[in-house]
Amino acid sequence: MTKVFPSCVFLFVCVVMSRSPLAQTAQKQRNVSDIVKATVDSVVLILVTDDTGNPVSEGSGFIASSDGKIVTNHHVIAGAHSAVVKLNNGSFFPVEGILADDSDRDIAVIKVRGKNLPVLTIADSDLLAAGDHVVAIGSPLGLENSVSDGIISGFREDEKGRSWVQTTAPISHGNSGGPLLTMDEKVAGVVTWKATAGENLNFAVPSKLIAALLASSTVKPFGSVSRIEASSATSLADERVWTSMTTGMDYKVRIQGDYVYAQWINLPSALQSTAAFNRWELRKSGDKWIGKSIGNFPYKTWNGVKWCRIETDIEIDKLSDSRIEGVGMAWKSVNLGKCQIEKPEKKPFVWIPK
Repeated sequence: MTKVFPSCVFLFVCVVMSRSPLAQTAQKQRNVSDIVKATVDSVVLILVTDDTGNPVSEGSGFIASSDGKIVTNHHVIAGAHSAVVKLNNGSFFPVEGILADDSDRDIAVIKVRGKNLPVLTIADSDLLAAGDHVVAIGSPLGLENSVSDGIISGFREDEKGRSWVQTTAPISHGNSGGPLLTMDEKVAGVVTWKATAGENLNFAVPSKLIAALLASSTVKPFGSVSRIEASSATSLADERVWTSMTTGMDYKVRIQGDYVYAQWINLPSALQSTAAFNRWELRKSGDKWIGKSIGNFPYKTWNGVKWCRIETDIEIDKLSDSRIEGVGMAWKSVNLGKCQIEKPEKKPFVWIPK
């Protein structure tokens, strides 16, 4: 007995240790590289174009069904005339339309015609915890399938009652719509915006909101997406309506990192039922923000309606919570037939919060 007993004790301890949570966790533990290899083929780049085929914005998304349902942000595809999706293997798929769209939560589902596409599994975001390790994959500034990681910092609710997953995983312009992944390869949220007032304050739509949108099976054309919300990848946190003191026009302004986006929202009544828009996109350069004002307006011809795209230079010299000042292009009139502005002239502008 004395020879057998130590062996039995040793065997018992080994069995208990092999079944302990600590041992099981060690066996299951995976690193960021493992997660990327397992999921990157399901992450896509979304290229949005206008009616002339010119690119107007880009963002990220991920495949949520093998037949081509793709989750992204509302603001990535808002105002689009058409779009294509690029997979990690280089394949391109034209987007057929929109399956579901929630502008308030900034989440949308678009559809491509696919078969046996690689799919990501949706996590239950209610089971997530602060401190969980997460990975973000997307295409910031067009750099496809860029990877960053961090932890879940917390769970926040804004003044409108919307829930957000806060994370330290760094994101930039173009990450919007990409997945925030858990270490077991599941989608914890949809990367959406970052706060610019502090450092590394990034937010994602909780994954629990995705399921209801994926249930939709009716494909709608792009024109059904609100134009007022249509600005390229932007930050919801800094969205405000501003009024021009020089023209009286109202603009919805959003800020994300070094980028400023603006959308003219009180279009003339004759244009409100069309796909017309005027929006700005600027990037910080030194102590200024430099960019373009892009307008897309319809005009009638003898054989129907055509569209005119007009671009002018724009800059912002001062940006604060109470005032936006800069220099833009003013003109006497527009020759839509030639898509030209008449007698352009640089003039200063001042916007104040409405």
